[in-house]
Amino acid sequence: MNHSQITLRYAKALFDLSLETKILDKVNADMALIDKVCSENRELRGMLQNPVISADKKQKVMEKIFFGNIQELTVRFIHILMRKHREFHIMGIAGAFVDLYKEYKGIKTAYVSTVVPLSDSERTSILSVLKELTSSEIELVESIKADILGGFVLNLDNYQLDQSVTAKIKQLRKDFDKNLYVKGF
Repeated sequence: MNHSQITLRYAKALFDLSLETKILDKVNADMALIDKVCSENRELRGMLQNPVISADKKQKVMEKIFFGNIQELTVRFIHILMRKHREFHIMGIAGAFVDLYKEYKGIKTAYVSTVVPLSDSERTSILSVLKELTSSEIELVESIKADILGGFVLNLDNYQLDQSVTAKIKQLRKDFDKNLYVKGF
């Protein structure tokens, strides 16, 4: 994911500090929670990005939502962001931190789209094949898309495997457009 310089710097600083204090996994869980809550709550994002609302009020809202559920280091980090008027970067910093964590742990994210939810055996099969191919831990993100009609579309890094019925139909159309009929037989 592309991140701005400021989000990367803050995320890297928090990452290094949490690694040094040996609470990297806990801080990653905190940052994943912050990223999830911010991405799912438009009002919270709007409040954090609104310059009219004072930093004190923003800090109180963040305390009500997160404090008590996150590590002390993360709490102090959010206080620093508020004091430096960087609260509108919190979601980006959280996303950058999670990306740094995944890179550090060697975790790759694969995206699979299907018409119906994957069964446990299908999920296990996909994960085992991807782990074997990449020699990495795989995080599988599933989505349901009715427009692919059947099959699946798998994305990992810069690669895509499209085994959907829609792709097969498009390929058939291309093949029929070539008109391989030869007159004279």
